Amino acid sequence: MSVLDQSKSYFKYFEEITKIPHGSYNEKALADYIENFAKVRGLQYKRDEMDNVIVYKDATPGYEDHAPVMLQGHIDMVNEKNNDSDHDFDKDPLDLYIEDGWLHARGTTLGADDGVAVAYMLALLDANDVKHPALDCVFTVQEEVGLFGAANIKKEDIRARRMINMDSGGETHTSVSSSGGRRSIVSKPYRMQDNTLMTYQLDITGLLGGHSGGCIALERGNANKLAIRILHDMLIRGVNFQLVWLNGGLKENAIPRECTIQFATDTPETRLSELLVESVEKIQTELEFSDAGFKAALQIIPTAPQAMDTKTSQDIIRMIYLLPNGFKARSMKIQGLTTVSLNLGVLRTEEGKVTCYFSIRSPMPGAIEQLSDEIDEVASIFQATTEHCADYPGWNYEEHSPMRESMRQMVKEYFNADLQEHAGHGGLETGVFKGEMPDMDIVTFGPISQGAHTPDECLNLESFERCYGALCYWLERL
Repeated sequence: MSVLDQSKSYFKYFEEITKIPHGSYNEKALADYIENFAKVRGLQYKRDEMDNVIVYKDATPGYEDHAPVMLQGHIDMVNEKNNDSDHDFDKDPLDLYIEDGWLHARGTTLGADDGVAVAYMLALLDANDVKHPALDCVFTVQEEVGLFGAANIKKEDIRARRMINMDSGGETHTSVSSSGGRRSIVSKPYRMQDNTLMTYQLDITGLLGGHSGGCIALERGNANKLAIRILHDMLIRGVNFQLVWLNGGLKENAIPRECTIQFATDTPETRLSELLVESVEKIQTELEFSDAGFKAALQIIPTAPQAMDTKTSQDIIRMIYLLPNGFKARSMKIQGLTTVSLNLGVLRTEEGKVTCYFSIRSPMPGAIEQLSDEIDEVASIFQATTEHCADYPGWNYEEHSPMRESMRQMVKEYFNADLQEHAGHGGLETGVFKGEMPDMDIVTFGPISQGAHTPDECLNLESFERCYGALCYWLERL
């Protein structure tokens, strides 16, 4: 049974794509769907080896001499779920439900980021009652892991030099800049040895998480760093550890909400519990107004047959404790704009190594290099290796933008409101397209949603409907 009103094409297509797994690197099935959609309707399209798809639609009668418009969004979503969810992102459809006018997915991310753009473009490509210039509808892949799909789009395949990116919400808000960034990876090798010591599991839960671009300045707790901090507190108070494994977070660009670490030790359980209470009380005080749901629990588990040696375990704890993380600097010109940050989004025990995955963000290349250098220095102290990759450019503010002025007029007429310009810290595909096509005039637009990159993600359905109407109204005037 459908959850959304199937008589409205944007609702229908949004629900359709939630049935198709489309996490980053797993977009092929959704690209197949879009390609088949274009074929059935006789629309010209191009699909590349990465599964980016561009679908072209001719101008409606009377609009043939209007400049083309590029509509753009990404088809990959962040796959994050609660620890108690058994959802399989590789094969299961999302479990949708509506609560108080907001659309949710039970226990998982919803994919409104950026499923709203996909649904809008499919609805417009299918519509016969909307007047518009020629449309280049660009469906990109791998946005959430480094803007890789956008970087593979060829400028000669894009007719338009006016662009509406739909990966930014707020109805009457538009982004006017975005951050550049980089992915950084730290790996520390280890060897396992036989273990007979009591084994424990530390679980960090209850944190809000959020997008590491939009939420990093809110000083929310990072589950990976907090778990390591608790172990470090114990370490400097005489507890000897032998780590078994560490696992926290799901994406570099999502502030981790949960982390689990297993370790073996000869320290009595009563002493561990005392030290845990001390650490938790301090952290709860610090997070009282930014992440009050923080919880830490320690339990005895079956004895692990193997664990890392004590020296390597201590080095891993000290290294991750010292690695930089979080909000670093803000703009002295634009109020509320974060300019430098990094997020330890993922912590993994892999084959023979513990690996930390970071997302670094800044519009300033020098700041990115400085944080990379800090990571290198800390890693070198503990004989760990580093890799810096997947650099992407920022999008700088342009004072003169005819598209922004047309949006300002649309917002005034359709929403009876003033356009709100937002300089953001998130990385957007707009920066990639602007770098490749400097003459592209770009705005961003989208409905109201909350909780991106977390299982709390939800989409305001009234706003989703309003914004589709506004988009049609706007295209008729471009």
